[in-house]
Amino acid sequence: LDEEAPSTKRKLRKNSSAHERASTPATSTSSTRLDLTPEALSAKFPTLFEPPVAPKILITTSLNSTLHAEAAILTTLFPNSTYIRRSAHRYGHKFSVREISQFAANRGYTTLLVLNENQKKPYGLDVVHLPSGPMFHFSITNWAAGTKLPGHGNPTNHYPELILNNFRTPLGLLTAHLFRTMVPPQPELVGRQVVTLHNQRDYIFLRRHRYVFRDKRATEKSVVGADGKPMQGAEEIRAGLQELGPRFTLKLRRIDKQIQRASGQEWEWKAGDEK
Repeated sequence: LDEEAPSTKRKLRKNSSAHERASTPATSTSSTRLDLTPEALSAKFPTLFEPPVAPKILITTSLNSTLHAEAAILTTLFPNSTYIRRSAHRYGHKFSVREISQFAANRGYTTLLVLNENQKKPYGLDVVHLPSGPMFHFSITNWAAGTKLPGHGNPTNHYPELILNNFRTPLGLLTAHLFRTMVPPQPELVGRQVVTLHNQRDYIFLRRHRYVFRDKRATEKSVVGADGKPMQGAEEIRAGLQELGPRFTLKLRRIDKQIQRASGQEWEWKAGDEK
């Protein structure tokens, strides 16, 4: 009896694991459901929940900024975007964010990005949804250009696919809808480019990859479906990833219901106030 007990336990363990694997749902538990938006959010920010249109993005920097190369990289990340330098002349007019937003809205732009600098490095990103807000304030950490990544690829002008992962809270859904308006709704699958925004512990990790289909190596295992059996049609096919860059981490700091004013702006949500 003692000798047969281990073999019996192994059989039960195999049967239970197979049963658990077969009952696993096919959909990801961390995927973002944009159709589950609370009505309170859509009533407070109606412009973010309108049907998607082709974006047109204006990118600029803070005053006296040196981040011209980083701002040019953002134009390759977001399609249909243009970078315009802010005047640094001592006698020139220093346009405010509200003035730039009005200028951009009158010329058909849908989003304004303001890249902020600290010690000659990207420090923050302000995103204005035109024409009248809201305005999102993000902090930037761990900025790395694509040329600094080992084995990086070169991006193309194709519209990328957008993956929004783990945006499930009301605030997360609001942020997901903001990024949805910044990428064309019709991706060009020929380019095989994917922009991923992964939310984890209130940090948003941005990555851009190109995927490629290749033959399966002899040392690799077969692709298994939810039922535990090899998937038909994918026995000898594998998908590889090549990072294009840039990569950086965003953290939402504040949301203004309208475009930021010089002073006296009431913020709609600020990090830490929920504690």
